[in-house]
Amino acid sequence: MNTEAIHFVAKAILDQNTVLPNGERLVFDMKNWCGTACCIAGWTNVLIPDDENARQDEHDLFAAERKLGLTRTQALELFSPALTISYSDVTPQQAADVLLHLADTGSVDWGELKNPLGPLGPKAEGHPTFPRGKRRVARR
Repeated sequence: MNTEAIHFVAKAILDQNTVLPNGERLVFDMKNWCGTACCIAGWTNVLIPDDENARQDEHDLFAAERKLGLTRTQALELFSPALTISYSDVTPQQAADVLLHLADTGSVDWGELKNPLGPLGPKAEGHPTFPRGKRRVARR
């Protein structure tokens, strides 16, 4: 785990002073995740340049996982958690706290925001969900 990189991303998210090359200020917003620069993975990919380990056409989440030195489980819990609130309601402070806790303990802990029942459902945030268990096929 790259604790230095995790601390760097946490501080940048908390400070909210990152300016993109086009002059726009980067704004933290977990509502727009996967392919955007607003979520934790997006901030990681904007702030930490690719290195010799980068793979062509690597998905943003996998690139951020690699850059932060996370396990797949840590990455999933950090980048796409099941929360009791909408992703768009996660504040920079809450995200930074989770990142700092991860750097200090190796554990992703969203605290009271974590939904013990799992994701909110298929309509939550407009993100697709994947069915659990075996798919049932009607027999003719």
